[in-house]
Amino acid sequence: MVYNNFLNDKEITQIGLTYPTWEHGKTNEPSDLRIVHTYDITHKLEWLDFKVLAFVKKINKDYGYDISSWNAINETKLLKYDVGGKYDWHQDVLWAPKEHRKFTYIIQLTNKKEYEGGDFEFRDAKVDLANAGDRGTIIVFPSLLYHRITPLTKGSRQSIVGWVVGPRWK
Repeated sequence: MVYNNFLNDKEITQIGLTYPTWEHGKTNEPSDLRIVHTYDITHKLEWLDFKVLAFVKKINKDYGYDISSWNAINETKLLKYDVGGKYDWHQDVLWAPKEHRKFTYIIQLTNKKEYEGGDFEFRDAKVDLANAGDRGTIIVFPSLLYHRITPLTKGSRQSIVGWVVGPRWK
């Protein structure tokens, strides 16, 4: 579920050069659930889509989810959490009429040493998340799992989040 060195520094820099002002994207309405800046990059970094999908398909051998669609990544966002930013307990599964979210992936763009708080946590899964804050790390998990980002108390945390979909759950 936690895989270090998924992206290298050159790839992360390439993302930053492509979207140098992404942190000024839309801010979700502050609520009891989430406070985070978002910028939609769905299908704008084709090389990243291919890399993520190939990686998730390897992981899926242990799950057997139906993600056979050529366009299985349906949404990708850059996220920025500032001080006070958070995302409380939630699931990412989306019960859309045609496709459901099967996997969530989060790619860490900021090194954990650059901020405090902002920890990624699972509610019910026992997973070693000690290295989850390392720059370039990807976390891949079934979208049904409850997870959160704890409130940020210092600095800023930047990441990419996306979802791999497939036909409706049976």
